[in-house]
Amino acid sequence: IAYQTAYLKAHYPAYFMSALLTSEKNNTDNIAKYIEECNRMNITVLPPDINDSFHDFAVAERDGEKVIRFGFSAIKNVGDAAIENIIEVRKSGRFEDIYDFLDRVDSRKVNRKVIESLIKSGCFDSLHRNRATLLASLDKLMEWEARKSKKAQAKKLSLFGGSNEEDARPKLIEAAALKEEEILQYEKELLGFFVSSNPMAKYENLVRAIINATSENLSDKFDQELILAGIPIGIRKTRTKKKETMAFVKFMDIKGTFEATIFPKLYEAKKDILESNKLLIVIGNLDPTTEKSSVIVKDVITQEELSDYIKGIEIFLNEEQLLSLNKIKTLFDRNAGEKQVFVKYMESESKTLYTIQTACRVALNSILLDALRKNNVFVRFLIKGD
Repeated sequence: IAYQTAYLKAHYPAYFMSALLTSEKNNTDNIAKYIEECNRMNITVLPPDINDSFHDFAVAERDGEKVIRFGFSAIKNVGDAAIENIIEVRKSGRFEDIYDFLDRVDSRKVNRKVIESLIKSGCFDSLHRNRATLLASLDKLMEWEARKSKKAQAKKLSLFGGSNEEDARPKLIEAAALKEEEILQYEKELLGFFVSSNPMAKYENLVRAIINATSENLSDKFDQELILAGIPIGIRKTRTKKKETMAFVKFMDIKGTFEATIFPKLYEAKKDILESNKLLIVIGNLDPTTEKSSVIVKDVITQEELSDYIKGIEIFLNEEQLLSLNKIKTLFDRNAGEKQVFVKYMESESKTLYTIQTACRVALNSILLDALRKNNVFVRFLIKGD
């Protein structure tokens, strides 16, 4: 079986991963992990779409490449009866817009809650880009659909066939587009994770400068204090024997997800930020009592509080970069601040690592970190207590 599995993954990667995602569609932890694996394999996972999705994850073709399309069955509140009806009526033609969709599906199976979940998870984005407009118009649309259904039923029962007057389509209520945070919140609520974008992507330069571990290599870090960074995507609270509240929190980081245990005193102090969708820095140690890699948290801080924890930055240069040090110093001068800068470089012949404390002091911001990255300069934050 192991050989057959390896063969399928090597020769039919999209089909293999699609089947794997379908088999785990009710386990959001594994779905997130396997989507990350798809990314590493350069297999695109497309979000759900009202015209292109099927019951389960399915392989499709886009620009000559095999991709995986998200399945309806992985969307919360969308049951089998609704899915079967959508797919069945779609056989007679693709849906043209929300009106066409409502006109053709069975409202007893595809009810308001289902439609709201489809909108929030992005299923109608290919027909109506603004999810907020559809959500604002949903009550009017459902009333219109109910009137049409009632007239159609009355016409069937009427001896004389009833009125042939068409019920005019209601005009959609224009609304300001959802903010990225709102879109991601809906996706987290209905899909269990983020599909349209990875909220960690914009923090990657900052994160790589401070962390010493990710969800990918946690199991190798038993002998050290951990510094991780992630966004809370799930929280499970429980009561201790002393009737105090503690929490088990799932974080998304740049490599996947990790679990963290937060005891009552820290939970009480940090519960507000743990309920947010903000980037958090997690400091702790691996839990030695569990086989699954889980972090016992000593502290949790926000991005805004991070500066207080940092005493300076180290930059690592090769000999070629040392020759253009003035260019890097110019970047520091443009981003002057309070944090001390240390330069590390290795002398090629002796392989000796040198550390130089410079006179430069910088502000920690994305402009500086992006500029250093573009110049292939590796940065590490120095945490107080290091």
